Amino acid sequence: MKFSLSLTLVALAAVGSAQGPQRCSGMRVRRNAASLSPQDWQSIANVLRQMNDDGAISRFGASHDRLFSRVHGNTCFFPFHRRYVLEFENIARRYDPNFTVPYWDATESFRNPAADPVLSNNGLGGNGGSNDRCLGSGIQSNMQVTYPNNHCLRRSFNQGDSIGAWYAPEIISSYIQSDTSLSTFRENIEYSIHGAVHLGLGGEMDTGYAAQDFSFMVHHANLDRLWWDWQNSHNSFLMYDGTGSNGPASLSDLIPEDSSVPFNGATVESVMVLGYGNVCYTYDSSAGAPQSYPSG
Repeated sequence: MKFSLSLTLVALAAVGSAQGPQRCSGMRVRRNAASLSPQDWQSIANVLRQMNDDGAISRFGASHDRLFSRVHGNTCFFPFHRRYVLEFENIARRYDPNFTVPYWDATESFRNPAADPVLSNNGLGGNGGSNDRCLGSGIQSNMQVTYPNNHCLRRSFNQGDSIGAWYAPEIISSYIQSDTSLSTFRENIEYSIHGAVHLGLGGEMDTGYAAQDFSFMVHHANLDRLWWDWQNSHNSFLMYDGTGSNGPASLSDLIPEDSSVPFNGATVESVMVLGYGNVCYTYDSSAGAPQSYPSG
């Protein structure tokens, strides 16, 4: 009887393992940055100042710079940045347990991005100074960073005092609806709204160490939201095709990591489904976690 019971327990454990990670017991909700109050932004500012004092902001900048060529231009773009922003959020919650990274839907002000309220003095701040491009407004105003050398955080709009138009929401929605493979969706997103925001803001955001500007985190949280919407739209939670960071894409691939921001050997599959494993968050405008772990 004991031997039979042991076999049963082993079999059940095998089934549980095959079904993937456990469902999260609690979920954070990432909010639209446009909905944040001045008090919300101030809370974020307080955390960023503490993280910068401890060197964390520059560690994220350094790690992204060193990994840049491995996590852009291939399908690993999405899982890497999902894990990367999550790691930033996890570290920020050591300073404030209620901290979540908001997402910045850059299509909401695509015609005139520089006028977006998210770029106001209460939020991310606007353009850099006329001479040194140092950011003198917003939640990171006058912040000094240390990678790749000691310098002020910089912002330099790509059209002087303005930013060229970004991508309309209809274009991004068409990618979500019509792209049937992740590799195609990644290419369309990476080379449209992703690049447009980086180049439009310029300064720190137009470098490999862009992650020192919090605009990077809210921008990539939005791209992650778009990926989650695409996953739900096509019921393709575990689709990972095309080329990964080291050859043909595989869910068992290790997500590239740098010693300054370690992921402890996380695999691509470990971040594919929101609400499972350690990926315990969702978005206020998107579907929640599926009731059971997807089979494919």
